[in-house]
Amino acid sequence: MNEIRRSKLINYFAAVMLAAMAAIVPASEIVRIPAWLPAWVVVIVVALPLLELIWRSGLRPRLMWTDGGLTVVRWFTMSVYRWHAIARVHEEFNRMHIVLDDGTEEVWEFDQAWLWGKISKSYEARKGRRAALLTEALERGRSVGDVARPIERAPRRPIALYLLAVPAAVLGQLLVGW
Repeated sequence: MNEIRRSKLINYFAAVMLAAMAAIVPASEIVRIPAWLPAWVVVIVVALPLLELIWRSGLRPRLMWTDGGLTVVRWFTMSVYRWHAIARVHEEFNRMHIVLDDGTEEVWEFDQAWLWGKISKSYEARKGRRAALLTEALERGRSVGDVARPIERAPRRPIALYLLAVPAAVLGQLLVGW
């Protein structure tokens, strides 16, 4: 199985920042919580939906392929295409365009940090590699035919992501105690 994903580094950084912001909520003046309610409960209630948002928007979406076809994973849905149903693939800045035989187009976005491309020449040189990988897979998949099957399972949630709520809850409890 091969895949193209959004940046884990960017999305885990965002997750840590959201967990830290959730830890601040009980100690802030924005939300008044009853004295009987522990701060860690508030942090968990705020952090878990934010971490789910990071999972859905940044860590779950991906393109996965085998010799059998291409699977496009989005926030809540997946589309599975056999290679013979895909006319061509091309990359445009931070979007992968998958043009189907019937003329419709599937567009999938990935992380392409513009500033990082200006700083790092090797990062900038990655442009077009994704499309080249998919075009090669398309040609190979068409030659294999329908012998192999595309991936039809959704990616699993990373437990480590949701465990970020624990240190956030501890931090929230400490902040309220000060």
